[in-house]
Amino acid sequence: MCGIAGILRSDATAQPADEELVGRMMAMLRHRGPDGDGIYTHGPAVLGHRRLSIIDLSEAATQPMCNEDGTIWTVFNGEIYNYRELGAELRRAGHSFHSQSDTEILLHGYEEWGMAGLLGRLRGMFAFALYDARARSTQKEPWFYLARDRVGIKPLYYTREPERILFASEVRPLRWAIAASEPDREALAGFLCLGSIPFPRTYIRGINCLPPGAFLAAGPGGARVEQYWNLQYASGSAEDLREIFRDTVERHLLADVPLGVFLSGGLDSGALAAAISRLRETPALTLTVTFPEAEFSEAEAARDAALAFGTNHVEVPISSRDFLEELPQILQAIDQPTADGVNTYFVSKAARQAGLKVVLSGLGGDEVFFGYRHYHLLTRASALMHALAGLPAGFRQGLVSLIEPYAAHQKEDRWGRWSYLRGRRLEEGLYLLFRGFFDPHTVCGLLGMSETELAAILEREFGEIRQAGKADGDIHRVHYLEMKRYLHDQLLRDSDVFSMAHSIELRVPLLDHVLVEHCSRMAGKAKVSRTVNKPVLLDAAAHPKLREIAARPKRGFTFPFAHWMKRHAGELEELATAGGPLNPKAVKACWQQFREGRAHWSRAWSTTVLAVCGTPVPEPAPRVLSA
Repeated sequence: MCGIAGILRSDATAQPADEELVGRMMAMLRHRGPDGDGIYTHGPAVLGHRRLSIIDLSEAATQPMCNEDGTIWTVFNGEIYNYRELGAELRRAGHSFHSQSDTEILLHGYEEWGMAGLLGRLRGMFAFALYDARARSTQKEPWFYLARDRVGIKPLYYTREPERILFASEVRPLRWAIAASEPDREALAGFLCLGSIPFPRTYIRGINCLPPGAFLAAGPGGARVEQYWNLQYASGSAEDLREIFRDTVERHLLADVPLGVFLSGGLDSGALAAAISRLRETPALTLTVTFPEAEFSEAEAARDAALAFGTNHVEVPISSRDFLEELPQILQAIDQPTADGVNTYFVSKAARQAGLKVVLSGLGGDEVFFGYRHYHLLTRASALMHALAGLPAGFRQGLVSLIEPYAAHQKEDRWGRWSYLRGRRLEEGLYLLFRGFFDPHTVCGLLGMSETELAAILEREFGEIRQAGKADGDIHRVHYLEMKRYLHDQLLRDSDVFSMAHSIELRVPLLDHVLVEHCSRMAGKAKVSRTVNKPVLLDAAAHPKLREIAARPKRGFTFPFAHWMKRHAGELEELATAGGPLNPKAVKACWQQFREGRAHWSRAWSTTVLAVCGTPVPEPAPRVLSA
């Protein structure tokens, strides 16, 4: 796991100033790779890398890395879990390797199969840049690539100017490099409606997020983004995933450094811990965050699970005082606006203090295995949903009009999201009902825009991924939106940023694309049960303790954030109203609703985050080589 940054000039040789700029961008990414750094410059390309050593800790695995004759170079962030099989295949084809790292697979695999062939063979999480000097010398296009893994576990951002492309693992280095500070108004509207910045936009106008399952190819003729993978659905019967699940977890244990598991006491992390206990002779290290507020603490459930799985268990107590002390560092770690993720910040800090570099998380289990309550509701009401989808839009709007007066008198702000069902496709309205953040009326007040303008923005944000998706049936269309928006834009982005803030590599076995593809070929009804949660995962993990866990009422991994924020509401509201892109009056009204218990804590917290994200990026230090 690492941080990468670089520049490609369109038709000119890179200058010393370009190398200096990349060096400073890398300085801003030091937390992503404190173990070393490197820069390679050739022709129009400057590639920079910050290293977090995980596989092959020797100098042979340093980056930027090249092939045998030095004509192809890469910088890579992530892990390739099938690199040994691919390496064996490439050696049989005549390629020679000088390291034991997975990075080298990218170089020889590109030589042997081309970019599309390479990406189709990789199994893992990755974001990388590759420069082909040989193609450039022969004027064969393209000669530069940026690529991301299928689900979008590892981030990659870029900006295109007439004369150059800049890229980085985070938005902030690009903000500084191009002196950009103007918020993207449509991205802001997307954040307030959806709870996260919708890709391919970022918070800052002119900086783009490379889509998951895509690569950018560039040369003197320009640059294009191509999709090489997308989620596909079928309505087949349930498959036995035991061997796939076991193989997936085993691959995610590859590391030459200490490795642990985030254990919450729930089924997803429990399934990972159970599998590891069978795959390893030595006990795994598990970590759980605990709180003085008993109603939020999962200490007892996690302790019970750790005992059943035979792990060495560590409990990390977190209090309101810890939150306040860490608040400046938390806000500094945020790369793009987010309404969540602080839990990952604290548990990653604990993992680092425990001497870990790699931690496995059960993130993605609720999405892949239909663990959320709304999947159960949609499955049971599939006939009704199908009937509603077939009704004229005016009739469905009439139904919403009957609900809205009742919703307006409810105490909780989530009732306002019913109006999202008005005038849009059923699955998108349902998604916003389940996952929406602020209601449309509040969004318009915060940004000073009309509801017509907001509706047009939402149509664009949904329309782009709608055209790429091939999901059939209302439940799968809702699931597709959740994978592309909630999972990618929020959960994975937050997990990456807050774990890397402490130089922790976070692995998510339940989002391995082989596992995801197999589950997407199952009918929705095969993934839900009236008696237990996530029956498919339960059968795949096959541990008696897990059945007991699955029978319990589902509870998410949440912090007592509302309690803590109310204790420090004055300081947080002051930050929120000190600046930022939102209407100050509307921000104050949001905080007042939070104090009165009429708005969820995340709504108020997001206004503080937006204000902080809008502040100028500090000048980075010059590049300093690691000792």
